Amino acid sequence: MTATAAKRLYTVEEYLRTEARSGERYQFYNGNIIPMPGGTLPHNRICKNIIQHLGNALDVIKGFEIFGSDQKIYLPEYHFYLYPDAVVVAETPVLAEDVASAIINPLLIIEVLSPSTGNYDREQKFLQYRSLPSFKEYALVRQDAPEVLTFFREKPDTWKENMVKGADQSVHFQSINADLALQLVYRNVEFSQ
Repeated sequence: MTATAAKRLYTVEEYLRTEARSGERYQFYNGNIIPMPGGTLPHNRICKNIIQHLGNALDVIKGFEIFGSDQKIYLPEYHFYLYPDAVVVAETPVLAEDVASAIINPLLIIEVLSPSTGNYDREQKFLQYRSLPSFKEYALVRQDAPEVLTFFREKPDTWKENMVKGADQSVHFQSINADLALQLVYRNVEFSQ
């Protein structure tokens, strides 16, 4: 019987140095540094469309700010740094008290589902996001069909689910009282038959 070496755990400072040195994005979870997978062309187009068109809507509504996938958020309860595809904050972003420039007050988080991360985004990641008191709405956007599933926090432990399907439909984000047409979300995205 052979002994296995214990996996090395990293500090937040080592994690941040690794990101800065490599120019790559990594998630950080309880001492583990996890490489971020690259996005597909449809994934990147959907993210761009959401940020552009939801950002335009928020310019009119005022009081909210949207960030893309380069913005880290921090989940203190899990000691987890990660990068959602889009995140909206109310008023002003509040940053974790470290040098990571990670937001701790997301209101709306949007994830574009990938085959490799879809189940994780629907289940474990959603549970982890719910540890943030400011977090009120979660949207899961499919890449392979015009479909968006949203979850809205009505009470501390009660989430209302809503599914929108079809390019001719719009998704309503209750947390910011804004609608986004799926034809804009999926602009220039082709679906395989």
